[in-house]
Amino acid sequence: MSLGIVLAVLLGAALAVGILAAFGRTARSREGNFSSGALGFLGSASLSSFTLVAAFLIAGSWSNLNTARGHTWDEARSLNAAYTDADPTTRPLLRSYVNDVIGPDFQSMAHGSASPAAWAGLDAVRSHVEALPDSAQRTTELSDLDDVYTKRQIRLADTALSLPSPLYPALIVTGLLVLLYAPIAGLTFRHREAIALGLVGAVVGFGIFLVTQMTHPYAGPMHVTPVAYQQSLERFTQLSQRS
Repeated sequence: MSLGIVLAVLLGAALAVGILAAFGRTARSREGNFSSGALGFLGSASLSSFTLVAAFLIAGSWSNLNTARGHTWDEARSLNAAYTDADPTTRPLLRSYVNDVIGPDFQSMAHGSASPAAWAGLDAVRSHVEALPDSAQRTTELSDLDDVYTKRQIRLADTALSLPSPLYPALIVTGLLVLLYAPIAGLTFRHREAIALGLVGAVVGFGIFLVTQMTHPYAGPMHVTPVAYQQSLERFTQLSQRS
C-alpha cells in the first residue's frame, strides 16, 4: 500500500507538471487574456466536481466497509450464543466452523464467493444437532443455528457491495480538469508554478488512489478482517473452562 501511495502521488505530480509544460507555453496563457469571472467559475466548478465525486465514493465505500464489518460481529454474537447453548458434542463442530470462516471463507470472500468448506462445516453442525435426541436443548440449538445461517447469508451478501462504476472514470476526468484549469487560467511553466501545481497533482493522485483501494469490503489494504471470529474462539475457550 505504501508503494502504491508513493507511485500515485508521483504520477499525479508528474502529470500535473506535464500538463503545465504542454499548455502553459502559449502566448494566450502567458498573457492571461481571460475573463476573471469566467475563470473563477470554471475553477470552482472543476474543483467542486472532483471533491463531490471523491467525497461520494469515499463516504459510500466507508459505509459499505462499516456495514460489512458490523455483520461479522452480528454473526459472531450468534455463534457465541449457539456455543453457550450447545451440548459438549456440538461445541467442537462450532469451533471448527469458526476456524473455516477465519481461513478459507475470508479468502474466498475477497474474490466475491463463499468457501464450500465453511458451508460444509456449518451443515455438519446442523446435521449433528438434528441427529440428537429430541429435547428442549436440541430445539434451542436448532434455533440458534437458524440465526447463524441467517447472519452468514447476510455477511456473504456483503461481498457484492459496490458503488456505481461510472463514478470511477468520472473521478479521473474531474481530477484532470482540476489540473488543466491552471494552465488555461494563465499559469506559466516556471519553477515555482510547477512546484505548486505539482503539489496539487500529488493531492489529486492520492485522492484517486485512496478511492480505488476501497472498492471491495473484503479486499484491498482497507478491508474487513476476521477479528470478530477470533474473539469468538477466545470466548469459546472461556465458556468451555466454565463448564
